Amino acid sequence: MSASELPGVPALPDRARALPWAYWATRTLLVVVLLAVAAALPVGQGASDRTRLREGDIARERVVAPYDFRIEKDEATLRREQEAAALAVAPVFVVDARAQSESMARWAAFEERALAVVSDTRIGPAQRLERLRQLGVPLSDQAVDALAAPGRARRALSELGTWLGEVAQSGVVAEKKGGFILGYRSITLREGEGEALSPATRFLEKREVLDQIARRARATFPDDPRGAQLVSELAAPFVQPTVLYDRAETEWRRVQAQGAVSSVIGSVKKDELIVDANERVSAAAVQKLRSFRNLEAAKRNQSEFLYPPVARMLLMLLFIAAFATYLRMELPAVYRSNGMLAMFTALTVAVLGSTVVLVMRAGLSEFTVPLALAPLVVASLLEKRPALVFTLMLAVLATAVAELRAPFVPVAVMGGVTAVYSVSRLRHRWHFVRAFFAIGLANLAAILAWDLARSTPATELARDAMWGGANAFLATALAFGMLPIVEWLFRLTSDVTLLELSDLNRPLLRRLQLEAPGTYHHSMVVGSLAEAAAEAVGANSLLARVQSYYHDIGKLAKPEYYAENEPASSRSRHDKLAPSMSALVVKSHIQEGLQIAGKQRLPHAVRDAIPEHHGTMVMAFFYHKALEADPGARREDYSYPGPRPRSKETAILMLADGVEGASRALAEPTPSRIRGLVQRIIDERVRDGQLDECGLTLQDLARIREAFIPVLTAIFHVRAPYPEAPRRESRQERASREG
Repeated sequence: MSASELPGVPALPDRARALPWAYWATRTLLVVVLLAVAAALPVGQGASDRTRLREGDIARERVVAPYDFRIEKDEATLRREQEAAALAVAPVFVVDARAQSESMARWAAFEERALAVVSDTRIGPAQRLERLRQLGVPLSDQAVDALAAPGRARRALSELGTWLGEVAQSGVVAEKKGGFILGYRSITLREGEGEALSPATRFLEKREVLDQIARRARATFPDDPRGAQLVSELAAPFVQPTVLYDRAETEWRRVQAQGAVSSVIGSVKKDELIVDANERVSAAAVQKLRSFRNLEAAKRNQSEFLYPPVARMLLMLLFIAAFATYLRMELPAVYRSNGMLAMFTALTVAVLGSTVVLVMRAGLSEFTVPLALAPLVVASLLEKRPALVFTLMLAVLATAVAELRAPFVPVAVMGGVTAVYSVSRLRHRWHFVRAFFAIGLANLAAILAWDLARSTPATELARDAMWGGANAFLATALAFGMLPIVEWLFRLTSDVTLLELSDLNRPLLRRLQLEAPGTYHHSMVVGSLAEAAAEAVGANSLLARVQSYYHDIGKLAKPEYYAENEPASSRSRHDKLAPSMSALVVKSHIQEGLQIAGKQRLPHAVRDAIPEHHGTMVMAFFYHKALEADPGARREDYSYPGPRPRSKETAILMLADGVEGASRALAEPTPSRIRGLVQRIIDERVRDGQLDECGLTLQDLARIREAFIPVLTAIFHVRAPYPEAPRRESRQERASREG
């Protein structure tokens, strides 16, 4: 990844730039996201880390009570006791005197009307039966016939009235199972202003009442089955619950019983030892620590809930300001890229989020926080410098904002720095496995150094080492999975992606080899030159080589118009064109290349090389030819559209492209002539201002020159002139001028 990969900067000068307000709004949004994350972190988790111990843990430090406090029961125990207290409260029932009186009143009214009907001698049997059916009590035909007999009716109604009165006095409930009402052997019975605990056996449900009446009816009418059936059928409509369940009162009493359960099982005095350093934590100590932690949380007032988020936001602002200052002063191209800033923001959020999940929620060791995730991703996409600085600052930020313990810093820094260098030469996906082992060993060394200096028990040391290994695995796994997503979201390019693009069997490069073999060969040579020069100045040599492979793909549109693809025996097609038309044709390979790169979804770092490798140089051959015909020819019409190289890699590509084309015109490419040619090309580009924006120094240019010479010397060698040499030389000279 290079500084040229800036999504906000157009590849061509005539492209519309993004509106400034959108650019700054994006940056403001990134700052707001980081501040919101800092403010949303759980309060005071790190400060109480020493109190977050489990039974069987080995305490790292001595814990003494800072003041008197009471020991609270654990939630499970308190909940069980409260449930038991609630269950001990018997259900409350209320005697419904109104239901009793209404039931007896309805019976009395029915009895009176029924006796009036059966005693009326003025009506016939059929009319009597009809009037009995109209009394409002559902009876079968047999029961109606039985009721029509005056003697039987008077006796049945009299006996049933007595029994119904007795039932109403004893109490009827809606449901009863065996000797239990709602699962209780006794219930609280409220009648009027008083209440008493009554056994469930005292009360009857409707089914029991009807069974009892049926038995008494059979005993009363032993020789009259129809009379017994009449009594049973008459009883059913008049037996209703008279003792009702008071759900609201019962629930209220049970809540009161739960509240009466004490949540305290003891007390701790000020300066009392809770747990000693390097001591196994007991269940009693865990209860004391939990009680102390809960008390601390309950004591926080409104200002204490406000101040920690504000403090964390200020710490985050300091982190943002410091890192932004570093990028602005040392890596301005990265600072100007919103995509890269978004990547740093996403990684910061990921590390802080993992801290919350692993340490604050799951209660794991701070050694599990995968801070190495950030340097793994950054070093895979950028260079080592920003990855190292970001790692150091992120370790301090996570410790301060998330309130982690001091041992986190050395372990995180060691693992992060190792992660940076473990992927500095990332060439294959399996290199992440190498990074996993390197980070794991670095974590282990830092943890051992910290724990051994404090005489940590072997079991605790082994557990910390296990957390360090889990940290390395988690960091590399997340980085491996996140890298393609980060590349796609923020339009960045890793070395792994560049390696995939460097495969010469890719369809686009195979097409270039078949349709424009001269351009293909030229690109391969330029790739060798650019790679050697990039290594000499510390630039991304892989990016320089891949840019070289694809910088002239636009020539696929009209390969025959470029000298390297013309047959040696044929005349140049430009001999038949006006200089202005030739310039347009040659210049068009920039726009054609950008279109092909877009369709092939080439990374922006590779696309930028297409317009930048020519910069704004003049096509000298066609320009001078135009001046011969028209002295007023405009220089701009014969210049490439640009922009000028904005990274070391594209600047090296420009020099390698010019040197390769010019070197093919040398009659005797001896080392001394090659050196003079390379120096001349570099001097021309410097005088023309093409290298003003790329960041190369004069010392870098000297190293590039020395890197070009051995490669060119190995490619070209002195050979005896052939009869066709003069003609070939003129064609090669023209090719070098056309670029």
